[in-house]
Amino acid sequence: MGCESSSIFSSFSRKLTGVLLVLLLISLMALVIVWYSGSLVALDDEFKNRQNLTDQILKQSIIWIDRGISLYELQYIPSLEKAMEMYHDAYEETGGDINKLNLNALKKEVNEELNNDFDFYLIDARGEVRKSTFVEDIGLNFQIWPKFFECVTKIREDGMFIPDRIVRGYAKNNMFRKFAYMGTRDGRYLLEISLNIDRLLPIASNASYKELVNILPVTNKDIRTIELYNSQYEIVTKYSSGQLNETLTTGTLAKIIKTFNNHESSEDTDLEKSEIIRYTHLPISDTESPSASEMNLAARIVYSTQERDQQKLNVTLIFVGFLLITGIIAAGVAIAGSRYLSRPIDRIVEDIQHIADGNLDYKIRPTGSSEFNNIELAINSLVASLKETRGNLKIREEELLDELGKRWRAEEKYRRLFESANDAIFIIKDTQIENCNNAAIRLIGRNSSEIIGKELHDFSPALQPDGRDSVHALQDIIRRVAKGELSMIKWDFIKSDGKILNTEVQCSAVHSDDVIHFMFIFRDITELLEMRKRETAAISQIEENLVKFAMINDQIRNPLSSIAVLNELQGGQHEDKIFDQIRTIDELINEIDNSFVKTDKIRLFLVKHYGIRQRDPLESEEKS
Repeated sequence: MGCESSSIFSSFSRKLTGVLLVLLLISLMALVIVWYSGSLVALDDEFKNRQNLTDQILKQSIIWIDRGISLYELQYIPSLEKAMEMYHDAYEETGGDINKLNLNALKKEVNEELNNDFDFYLIDARGEVRKSTFVEDIGLNFQIWPKFFECVTKIREDGMFIPDRIVRGYAKNNMFRKFAYMGTRDGRYLLEISLNIDRLLPIASNASYKELVNILPVTNKDIRTIELYNSQYEIVTKYSSGQLNETLTTGTLAKIIKTFNNHESSEDTDLEKSEIIRYTHLPISDTESPSASEMNLAARIVYSTQERDQQKLNVTLIFVGFLLITGIIAAGVAIAGSRYLSRPIDRIVEDIQHIADGNLDYKIRPTGSSEFNNIELAINSLVASLKETRGNLKIREEELLDELGKRWRAEEKYRRLFESANDAIFIIKDTQIENCNNAAIRLIGRNSSEIIGKELHDFSPALQPDGRDSVHALQDIIRRVAKGELSMIKWDFIKSDGKILNTEVQCSAVHSDDVIHFMFIFRDITELLEMRKRETAAISQIEENLVKFAMINDQIRNPLSSIAVLNELQGGQHEDKIFDQIRTIDELINEIDNSFVKTDKIRLFLVKHYGIRQRDPLESEEKS
């Protein structure tokens, strides 16, 4: 007994140890998977955070640099105001006649007085540059920039002096120009002047875009290339850790244009080069100057993903290595456990296969393992129960087959009776025809596909014999039949050839599973009605003939009596012959009287025994 208990305990402990080992391996694998996925997400987040920080630094730095430029530009306002005053006075002296306005002479005078280089422009109400000392701009129409045209139109109408920003100041070796605008007093023209400047910023200023793009790679080691573009889609400045491609490709230009137009950032990924290309819109804080939008920039930054991808690869290698080690350990445990557990299980499976093949008399062999004793007993008990259940099911199956055979024969008999019935039968659910027999198809002259799913009034005239509308009449009939208030009706159909068909209908309702089906059996009484009409007409004709015969009898007998009296009074040699003819005529009249009596007896017999009399046949049918 003690040995048996020790054996049971030893077996249980080995299995428990195996289960705990498997659970430990699963837990370790779960922790490693969580660590692996978390490490990948952390690397991606760190990479993305460095990108977002670069964008924030870039955007804020652009705003700061632009504010410094704005402060620097204030020194040009007084000279612009003075030049605009001289320009406006010159226009007023012409009385508004621009043909008398000599802009070149004005330029010379203003340049000498203010010791600067100015250009002058005259723009009409349509936004076209009519005159200018900068001949390249003559004929330029501001309407090609709708927002800018709207702004300068307001300046022209208000007559205010508005200085603008220095534009085209970001491209090397090009002239910088600071514009100012003012509307004429009569509101007809916009006066525009530009101060031509050699340098945008003082030499001592450290707030340059070149320095900015050189500092950013120090803060973000992933940056390969930085390019800043102005609103003319030209490169303002650039940085590259390697050899920079000087050619602006069509794809890059399209992305830059989209960035300026949509005022939003976008991102592309080049898996082959391990690069992420980010396009960022860089607006300035100035929104009031007419050319403020020209000062906005766009950045194209190329980030290298090689370091991040290498870190991911290292993490993946560590993860795969641990999985391999874990798999080897799990395989060893599985092999050892399977050798211990598979023997009794294989034996039970083999025995169960014999039972599954249909041998319910087969018994599960003892495995010698205490853990499987209950399983062996349970399976043997289950097999015995299955054997008994199979016998009961076989008996029940035979009973069900016999019952199904009876039902099938009954249904087949009903179906044959239904199909072969001489009277037309319609099965109706709600108000729709659900089924019909062959006699119904012949009755209304349509096939089953045209009948099933329709309603009776779809094949009926507008009015029924009782004068009611067919639709409402059918609904009322269905309702009354369902309540048991009606069993016989008259109904008229329209056949496919347009002929009216008179029928007599026997109605009944069948309740099944809370569903009511109605069976309408139709009998064609069209010929019967026609025959009764003919019978009624014949009786009428007989009665009319009897009246006529009675009148003829009176009309003949009265003159015949007069002839007899006159013949007796006159006498003569033909008296006897005349009396002979009178007697012959009288005999003929007697025969007519006898026929009259017989005909009237026949009429009375028909009226008494067959109900035939002179009346409306439809009325007769309703009353019957």
